[in-house]
Amino acid sequence: MSETIFTNGIKAEGPFVLSIATPFFRNDPSVLLESLSGQMAGQAVELILVDDGSGDPSLTAKLEALLHGLTVPASLISLHHNQGRSAARNRLIAAAQAPVILFLDSDMAPDTASFVSDWLALARDPEMEIAYGGFSTLQIADCAALALAKLVAEKSDCASASERQERGALAVATSNLMVRKAILDETPFDSGFSGWGWEDVDWALRADAKGHRVRHVDIPATHLGLDDAATLLDKFAKAGPNFRKMVERHPTMATLPGTKLARMLARLPARSWIKSMVKALVLSEALPLALRAQGARLWRALWAADALS
Repeated sequence: MSETIFTNGIKAEGPFVLSIATPFFRNDPSVLLESLSGQMAGQAVELILVDDGSGDPSLTAKLEALLHGLTVPASLISLHHNQGRSAARNRLIAAAQAPVILFLDSDMAPDTASFVSDWLALARDPEMEIAYGGFSTLQIADCAALALAKLVAEKSDCASASERQERGALAVATSNLMVRKAILDETPFDSGFSGWGWEDVDWALRADAKGHRVRHVDIPATHLGLDDAATLLDKFAKAGPNFRKMVERHPTMATLPGTKLARMLARLPARSWIKSMVKALVLSEALPLALRAQGARLWRALWAADALS
């Protein structure tokens, strides 16, 4: 067998309206489960987790115990080998029994007590096809190690629904995303993406090209899993090949400021030397945080430039 399936044995009293779907890999989604527990009680929802090959029996046992304590049907699908972010989400789609799926990353936490009910109300809207709720840093405590990632997120990702709506599909992330299952069955995630980043925007742009428009709403959750500066830079560096795939596949990527900057930087010599200088700047906690954040964005563009060239 390539996977193991655990269910908590709770039977639904009627048809599901919403499947809450969470993938994870070597990350403990317990905080998310605990924050959702009371909100899901008595609602027409199911919860599905996919462990993408963590191989951690103690984590599996902990999650099975948490699922046993829920009052809604819940299951944990443990893949025996890591298959990647897109493949894990496609497994969630296959398992979902509701006509609408809410993807929530395992390191998210709802910002309001009405989070689930707000999504359920939108799921019952027959006009809703794709909706992105956005994310915040509201529940992130002040911490020097995470200060850079928090500022970068606030500047680039924590936008209001009206601001995100102007960007449409380009502003989508699967961290807090609701989609009709029929659309996902027709347009699954591309498992050809490897490493970190962009597979969610790729999916949104492909769905948009088929006429499925994104509705941006303010139903935010906090991204608890912020990285320290070194880890953040490592992820940005690894996103380069996926960025190139996006630019080659989607002409609309050319309009992004980051793409324009990467193409300009691709013409520069000595990018390796520039990267070493930028990395030192970003990792120096003695420098102003705003300057380090600018450096992090330049670092990301430099690796994107490498991929394009």
